[in-house]
Amino acid sequence: MTPGSSPPQWDLYPGMPCWIELITTDAERACEFYAGLFGWEYRLHRDPEAGEHLIALHDGFPVASIRAASGEHSVWRLYLATGDSAATAEEATRLGAAITVPRNHVSGLGTKVVLMGPSDAEFGLLEPEEGWQFDVGLPGTLMWAELVTIKAQTADVFFQELFGYDHEQFGTEGRSDYSVWYLGEESVLARVSMIREFISAHTRPHWLLYLGVDRARGTDEVVREAIGLGGRVRVDPYDSSIGRVAVLRDPTGARFAVVDPSQAGNFGTAANFDPYDD
Repeated sequence: MTPGSSPPQWDLYPGMPCWIELITTDAERACEFYAGLFGWEYRLHRDPEAGEHLIALHDGFPVASIRAASGEHSVWRLYLATGDSAATAEEATRLGAAITVPRNHVSGLGTKVVLMGPSDAEFGLLEPEEGWQFDVGLPGTLMWAELVTIKAQTADVFFQELFGYDHEQFGTEGRSDYSVWYLGEESVLARVSMIREFISAHTRPHWLLYLGVDRARGTDEVVREAIGLGGRVRVDPYDSSIGRVAVLRDPTGARFAVVDPSQAGNFGTAANFDPYDD
């Protein structure tokens, strides 16, 4: 793809990842970090209903939003597509979720709602506007996402009932239990069961978002650059079925993974190397 050209178009089905959002305790520091690491630029977006936030752009196309946290923790949030946010949120609550951020409309993006799923991990729903754009599958953009949870079977049942995912199981329960969720033949997400030896009283389920790395730089170089920008390494680079992966925290504490898909190798997931807690 030529930088500055129109991104490829694809059909957006309910349940597909369609937006990511960084909720951060220090937006200025976070912006500096991701600009240095991925070349992101930012556009200030003011909305009377949704408030003020930043849209991150990569090669001119939207890739994420950055919003100030109301609490003491920074976290990346994943949004899944829906054609009717009210109806899907109602169905999610019937299946055991609870709304944590009520529905609100963000001009240029769509209508959002955030829920806590029955597997104890927060996720968002987005009913995109007609002009919605979200660049994925390229360096500096979302490549993959995994739900890392203690309640693996609960997560499988909930999301399969909510969006009709098919799934393929890898590994064994209690050790390397990994489920890939599909819409038709398209893999859209994965669920990872937390390894029991790593679980403590402070362990919390979470989404791990993977951002792409240019093969010319490679994952190892990006990790070195992240450290120089104030980030921290949680999992050193290793080879996996989706590419060479490392897990980082940005300077404000938000956890994310980087992946160079050109280096895909043996099966593995960062969640099985991540101790979950600092």
